[in-house]
Amino acid sequence: MSEESHLKIFVSVDMEGISGIVDWGQTGFKEPSEYERGRNLMVGDVNAAIEGILNVSKAEIVVSDGHGFMRNLKAEELHEAATLVIGSPKPLTQMAGINTGFHAALFIGYHSKMGTRDGILNHTISGRTIDSVTINGNEVGETGINAAIAGYHGVPLIFVSGDLAVTKEAESLISNLHTVSVKEAITRKAAKCLNPKRARELIKIGVSEALKKRKLIKPYTFKAPIEVVIKYANSLMADAVEFMPLAERVNGRTIKFVLDDYLKAFGALRASIYIARAVAD
Repeated sequence: MSEESHLKIFVSVDMEGISGIVDWGQTGFKEPSEYERGRNLMVGDVNAAIEGILNVSKAEIVVSDGHGFMRNLKAEELHEAATLVIGSPKPLTQMAGINTGFHAALFIGYHSKMGTRDGILNHTISGRTIDSVTINGNEVGETGINAAIAGYHGVPLIFVSGDLAVTKEAESLISNLHTVSVKEAITRKAAKCLNPKRARELIKIGVSEALKKRKLIKPYTFKAPIEVVIKYANSLMADAVEFMPLAERVNGRTIKFVLDDYLKAFGALRASIYIARAVAD
């Protein structure tokens, strides 16, 4: 164990990037038996990350369930060292529970942004609503959006696991980041997958290495003013979102918000998605 006897670590968990998952049926309630298998795979990857943390420090660990309705992880199967944040809606969604007291953030089971070639189940927050999200001129997926929430609180993102596409996406954003690829896409819904036991061993080792070198990584942030440009799936969604204060219509499917604070900008993004979903056709 390292000299750092006590760390506070935040773990955000999504599902599409979990080892062995390649189809929406494994990630939602519509196919109960497949979803149950997906939940078992999910908690396995998360527990491996927790074990990797504990190999380095007697840590305080907060795990935020960040997939779908955000009640996928079974509390009774999660490693007892962790506190679970679960349920929806919740402020900061996938990042609910983070604050300035954390030393580092980990993302487990993440996926690439919408439209990524060779990205398993790629999407950005809401696949049926969002075509793209661009912040200060940079198109980002959930990795970049959430890393900047951590960064807003002064917390560096130090580790990401998921498919090969999201690990490349994350590495393009953050220098010295540690990643583990648990699968490589063949198409959006097919992949070459590591055996889950092997994937978990790699996650465990990767998290430990990331924690040992965490001081080499700077928090990921966007400078104010924050310009968020959102391209929706159709023009009706943009029609509805245009009613929001500060919304600026860019073209048929695109709305822009400019705010002085990143969390306010994130709130506008999430609120716009709720509105867009309400008129989805």
